[in-house]
Amino acid sequence: MQPDRFVPPSERIALEVVEALRTPGRPVLTVLSGPAGPDLTAVEACLTRHLTEDPPPGFAQVRVVDLAFAGSASGAAQLERIPPSALLRAAAGTLLLLKDVHLMPADGIGSLDTLVRQLATTKSACVCTVGLPLPAAAREAFHESAARLHRDGLLHHVTLRPLPRAELPALATGLLGAVPEPLLTDRLWQVTRGWPAVVETALRLGQANDLVRVVDRHAYTTGAPPPSRISGQHELLTAIRRRGATAWAAAKAIAVLRLLGPAATRLVAEALGTSEAQARHELDLLAGAGVLRHSRARDTWTFRQPVVAIALTAALGPYERRRLAQIAVQALWSGTARTAEPAYLPDQLVKAGRLVDPGRAAAELLAHARAVPPGGEEQALPWLRAAAELTADPAERARILLLHARTAFGGGDPVQALESAETVLRSHAAEIPEGELLDVCFVYLTALSEAGRRDELAEIAGGSASPVTAGGPLEGLVARAFALSLLGRWRETHELVRRIGADPCYPKVAGAVRLFGSVVDLWLGDRTAFDHDAAELGRRIEAGERPSAELDAHVGALVALSELRQADQLLKDAPQVPVRLSTPERMILTVGAGRFDDAMELARKHIAASAAGGCDPVETVLFQLVSTIQLCRGRLSRARELLATARARGPAMPHLLAIPEALYERAHGEFGRTESILRSAVYQAEQNGVVAHADLLWIALADIAVRTQRTEPLPQYLRKLEQVAARMGTERAEFNRLTLHALVHADNAAAKGAMELLRLRDQPLEQAVALERFVRYGLGEPAALLPESYAIFGEMDALMSRSWSRTLMRQYGVQVPGRQTTLAENERLLAVLVAEGLGNKQIATLLQTGEKSVEGRLTRLFQRTGYRSRVELATAILTGQFSET
Repeated sequence: MQPDRFVPPSERIALEVVEALRTPGRPVLTVLSGPAGPDLTAVEACLTRHLTEDPPPGFAQVRVVDLAFAGSASGAAQLERIPPSALLRAAAGTLLLLKDVHLMPADGIGSLDTLVRQLATTKSACVCTVGLPLPAAAREAFHESAARLHRDGLLHHVTLRPLPRAELPALATGLLGAVPEPLLTDRLWQVTRGWPAVVETALRLGQANDLVRVVDRHAYTTGAPPPSRISGQHELLTAIRRRGATAWAAAKAIAVLRLLGPAATRLVAEALGTSEAQARHELDLLAGAGVLRHSRARDTWTFRQPVVAIALTAALGPYERRRLAQIAVQALWSGTARTAEPAYLPDQLVKAGRLVDPGRAAAELLAHARAVPPGGEEQALPWLRAAAELTADPAERARILLLHARTAFGGGDPVQALESAETVLRSHAAEIPEGELLDVCFVYLTALSEAGRRDELAEIAGGSASPVTAGGPLEGLVARAFALSLLGRWRETHELVRRIGADPCYPKVAGAVRLFGSVVDLWLGDRTAFDHDAAELGRRIEAGERPSAELDAHVGALVALSELRQADQLLKDAPQVPVRLSTPERMILTVGAGRFDDAMELARKHIAASAAGGCDPVETVLFQLVSTIQLCRGRLSRARELLATARARGPAMPHLLAIPEALYERAHGEFGRTESILRSAVYQAEQNGVVAHADLLWIALADIAVRTQRTEPLPQYLRKLEQVAARMGTERAEFNRLTLHALVHADNAAAKGAMELLRLRDQPLEQAVALERFVRYGLGEPAALLPESYAIFGEMDALMSRSWSRTLMRQYGVQVPGRQTTLAENERLLAVLVAEGLGNKQIATLLQTGEKSVEGRLTRLFQRTGYRSRVELATAILTGQFSET
C-alpha cells in the first residue's frame, strides 16, 4: 500500500530511525552515515525535526550537539560540548543527537565509546551522524570502536545509499508532480548518480534556471544552458566552503580544468599561484573529503557528484571565470594540455573573451560552430555570439550576427535571435547583404512575437516604429504588414499587402511578400493567390529553383487547415527541395495518422521547449488538438491548463480554441454556455474577416442544436457553412457542408458524398467524431457506424469519449462489446476524473449518472485497489501505477 502523500527519501529514512527508537529493545547507539553533503544534511534536518517536535516515548529530553561548530578543536574540547555521563544518568531518558561525529579527532573517539557504554546502563540513547569518507587520521579508530560496539550489541548502523537507476523516475515524479521524460531522467542520473537529496536540489536548480519545464504534468529538459550564477553558500557547496579558502579555490579551479587530463593539477597550481605539489595536496584533501575521485592510472580528477562541478563553475566570480578560461585556452593552444571534449575549447574561448588573442579566438569559434552536426545548432549559439564580439571588421561582424540570429531562430531561441537581429538592424544595416534586409526584418519581428514582446510588435504594426533603417518606404510597409500578420490581424494585413502590390516598385519586394501574402488571403477565404503561388512553385522548382521558405509556408498552411493529403502531395511533387517540417506540423500529421500518444509527446515537448510568446496558426491547431485529445481522455483540468497556455501566448486564430472550450462545457451539460462560446468565436472571426476553420464552429453549433432538439437554426448554419466551403475550397469544409446539407434536406446523396470524403481523408479522430455525428443526424445505420467510432476512441485511449459512446450505443440498441473491458475502462475513467480533482457531483454529470452511483463506485474502487485517499489515487494515475493494480 502506498502512502497518502509523497515522502522524500530523506524523511523516510529519518522516520525509520525514529520508529526504531520507539520500539522495545531500541538501540543504545544509532549511527547514520553517508557522504558529507545534501543527503546527510537532509536526513539530519528531518531527524532533528521529528525528534525535537515529538520525542520517542521514554525520553524526557532531546539534546542536540553539532560538532561542526567545534572547528579544529581537540577531541577533549569537542567532548566538552556533550553532556557528561553523570548528568545523563541523573536525568534518565535523555536522547543525544550528535551531528558530524566524523569531525572528532582520533583521540576523542575512545571517550565517545565510553559514553555509549555508560548510556547502556541508563534509559538514555544516542544518535550520531557521520559523514563519509572518514578522515584518514581517525579512520582506524572509528572502525575499531564500531566493531567493538557492534560486537556487544550496542550499535545500529544505517548507511545512506543512492537510489537504483530504475527508481529515479518515480523520485523525480514525486518531487515535480510530473512524469520526467527519459532524457531528463538520463541527465539527472549523470549529474547526481542517484543520490536523492542531490536529485531534489538538481531539479530545483533546473526549474529555477529554466532547464526543466513541466507541461501537462510531464517534465522536459529545455536545452537552456547550465546556470551561470549560483551563490557560494548554496547547499551543494557548503561542505566544500567549510574546508577553508584554499580548498574552496582549488575546488573551483579543478571544476573548470579537470577535463584537461594529467595537465589539470599543474594548471590548478598556476591558478592558485602555488606549487604543483601543494595543488596536488589540496586536491588530495578534497578527494579524502569525498568531493573528488583521482584515477592514478590516468592521473585525472573527477567529481563524485558531477552536479557539484556545475555548481562550482556557476559560483565563479567574473574575473575568476575569465582567468581560469584563459589558463585552459593557453594550455590547449600551446599543446601542453589536451582534452577529449570537442566543445571544451570553444566554451572556454567564450568565457576568456579578450584575455586571449581575439583574432585567433574568433576564427576557432567560427570553425567549431560550422562543425556542429545537424540538430545540435543550439550548442553553437554562444560560440557565434562570442565570435561576433571578438571580430573587428564590421561587415564580418554583421555576417556572423546574422548567422547567429538565424541559427537561434531555427533552434527555437527567439531571445538570442532577437538580440542579434536587432544589433544588425540598428548598428550594421549598411552591411546587410543586398536583398536580405526583409529576411532579417522577418527574423527580428518573429523573434519579437515569440519572445512575448508584443507591445513593441504592435507599435511596428501600427506604423509608429519600424525595424527598417535602410531600404525605402516600401520595405517599411512590408515589415509592417508582416508584423500585422504575426498579431493575427489578418484583414489589416490583407489591405496593406494590396496597397504594397499596387506600388510600381512592388517587384523588388515580391519575393518577401509571397512568403506570407497569399497565406493571409487564404485565412480570409480567398485562395486565388495561394493556388496561383502553388502552381508557380511547381514551375519554378522544375526550372531549378529551390524556394524552400515558400514551400514551407504553403505546406504549413495546408497542414494548419487539416488538408493533409494536399500537403503530402505538395511535398511529393518537390522532393528535391529541402523542407523542414516544424514540430507543430509534425504533431498535426501524427494525429492525422492516428498515433495519438506520439502526437501528445511531440506537443508537450514543443510547448516545453518553445518560448512563452507567439502562437501562429499551426501552433494554435496544435493546442486545439492536444486539448481535445485530453478532453476525450477525461483529463479535463489538464486540457484547460493547455488552453490557458495557448490563450496567454496570443493565438493568431483564437476562435479555433473555442472548439475544445465548448467541448469542455458540453461535457458538463452546459449547453447554453457551449453555444455562447461558439457564437462568440464566430463573431470574433467575422470581425477579423477570418473564414479559415469557421466550418468547425458552424458544425459544432449544429451539433448543439441537434442535441437540444432545435431544428430552426439549422438552415442558417447550413447557409454559413456553404459560404465557408465555397470560399475555402477545402475538403473538410466541403465534408461538413455535405453533412449538414444531408440533415437539413434529408439528402441521401449528400450523406453518401460526405461519407466518401470522410473515408478519403482517413483521419481517425475526425472519423470517430463524424461517425457519431452521422448517427445523431440520422444519416447512417447506428449498428454499422457506432462500433467503428467506438473502436477508434479505444485506439486513442479516449476513456471519456468511450463512456459517452457506450451511452449512445445503448440509446440506439447497439451492443457494447467486451463487458470486462467496459468494467475496467469505467474504473480507470473514474480514477482519472478523481485525479483531475473533480468532486462526486461533477463526476456524476460527466458520466451521465447519479451522485449516489459515483459514491458507490468510488467505495468499491478504493476497496479493490487498496488506495486510501484521492491524493494517493491521483499519484498512482500520474505515475502509471494504477493500471498495474
